[in-house]
Amino acid sequence: MTTSYPRPGPEGVPEPTGWRLWSRRLLLPLLVIGGVALIPLIGLGFLYAVDPMGDEWQCSDGEAPAGNACYRLDEPLPPGVQWDPLGNRPMPYNCDKDGWTQIQRDGSEDLDCLNDDLPVPAGWHRVD
Repeated sequence: MTTSYPRPGPEGVPEPTGWRLWSRRLLLPLLVIGGVALIPLIGLGFLYAVDPMGDEWQCSDGEAPAGNACYRLDEPLPPGVQWDPLGNRPMPYNCDKDGWTQIQRDGSEDLDCLNDDLPVPAGWHRVD
C-alpha cells in the first residue's frame, strides 16, 4: 500500500518547532501592547505639533490680571488688590507674537511678556 505525502488532515501537519513554536504566542501580544502604547504617543505628538495652548492668554477678553487672579475691567477691584502693571498678555512661553517682548524680573528667573507699546516696569528688563 502506498501512502501519499503530505498526508491529508491533522496527521500530515507537522508540529511547529523552534522559533515557529513561540512566535505565534509572542507576536500577537507584542503587537497588541505596542499598539496600545503607540496610541497615546501619537496623540501627544499631535498635540505637540498643533500646540493648542500656543495662543493661551493670562486672562479672557474683558478681563485683566490683578493680584493672583483675573478681574473684569468694568468691575471694581477688591480692597488691597492692584492691577498688574504688565496688563493682559500672552503666556510667558508665547512672547514671540508680533507686538510682544519677553521680559525678565531682575535677580530672578521669572519670565513674562510685555506689550511693545508699554514701558518696562521697574524691577524688570528686556530679554534679548
